[in-house]
Amino acid sequence: MKRKLLGLLLIIAAIAGVVYLVNNSGGGERENSHILPSDTTTVATSKPIVRIYMENSGSMNGYVTTNSQFKNALGHLITKAYGFYPGTQLNFINQDIYHTPLCDELDDFVLNLNPTSMKVGNTSSTDINKIFKMILDRTQGDTISVLVSDCMYDVDNVGNLLSAAASSTTGTFMRAISRAHDAKQEFGVIIMQCMSEFSGNYYEGNTAISCNGQRPYYIIAMGGLKQLMHFNDYMELENTSTGLPGMAHKYMLSSETTWTLDNNTVRTYIRDFTNAKKIQLEDNRLDIRKITTDHDKPNLTFAVAMGVSHLFADKTYLLDKDNYSVEPAQFSIQQISDDVTFAEYDVFDHPYALRLTTDIQHFAPQVTIRLLNKIPAWVKKCSYTERTGTLPPENQSYAIYEMIEGIYNAFYNSIEGKNKDLCRFSIRINGYE
Repeated sequence: MKRKLLGLLLIIAAIAGVVYLVNNSGGGERENSHILPSDTTTVATSKPIVRIYMENSGSMNGYVTTNSQFKNALGHLITKAYGFYPGTQLNFINQDIYHTPLCDELDDFVLNLNPTSMKVGNTSSTDINKIFKMILDRTQGDTISVLVSDCMYDVDNVGNLLSAAASSTTGTFMRAISRAHDAKQEFGVIIMQCMSEFSGNYYEGNTAISCNGQRPYYIIAMGGLKQLMHFNDYMELENTSTGLPGMAHKYMLSSETTWTLDNNTVRTYIRDFTNAKKIQLEDNRLDIRKITTDHDKPNLTFAVAMGVSHLFADKTYLLDKDNYSVEPAQFSIQQISDDVTFAEYDVFDHPYALRLTTDIQHFAPQVTIRLLNKIPAWVKKCSYTERTGTLPPENQSYAIYEMIEGIYNAFYNSIEGKNKDLCRFSIRINGYE
């Protein structure tokens, strides 16, 4: 009996030992080059629920009178989401939300979409801030909400009324960010300006202006940051042959930066994009131990590789030199490239080369690069506020800058001061010769 009991105890001890080793082994060896920073945001493990809201006020009729780019983009959005995300829904939205039988037949929805089929609910006028509130109140947990609209502020002038509308937008999005934080989530928004054929009346306030040409509209995706990153990747929200038809511009905002400084996010090049004779790096592969310069050159140029695949920012934003700050003033950004091919740092999936230059006669021991958190330049270029009773330029929308500024302020005000930059890093240069 004692022998049987002893044998049983030995078996139990052996099993416990195996379980301990499995739980503490870390899953075996891992390649360091593929380990993401500890606080880098990764995609969600579960698929979100996608709810698409199409504004159906009278100002949207001109997009659906023909087989337009608008219809192509909406069809792409609906069918691709419906085929991958369970529970995808489509609704009309104006002064309320309407789930119609037409929306249940997603395969035929775009084919049957016309000004008559869009007459659901009160389509005489809409309030974009009320639309945002209705949608964001329903955007919680694993929900991605997508608004398709011309995003027209229904106000008469650029004075107090427009400022009040922008402040209302800020408040609405701040509440959504706060709700996400209460649920231990970060919140994000993707704003896409798309172009489409338009045949119908363009409305400037109560004035109808006949239009047959190109007009912009907007697709705005909102939800938890992890879910939104997953949605952005899967849906290919880019201006490509397999992406979103007619997309002209894109702007991405989040309540948390998703980039952190370490060897997996930024490193200094030693062989490419430099006119130095030699660059010796410190162990962190970012700081420079010594640069051997070519004194026949008036300027020193070198570059850093930035791994930005997990940064919640659009490619066009990353390539715009005006979105960066470089200190001290002796340094400046010469060029930003994303089409580089090299074998030096294969740790990056898709690196950006940030090329720096400085006067060879005025060295500084450190250079600091910041990717600023600012409204991209295209938003201002695509906005107008002077109502003249004539058709505005085809790429411009009334007060779109003020509307997007309202959304931007909600996110910018929710981020702690030290984290307001999208990313920041410094390179110490410890010796020149």
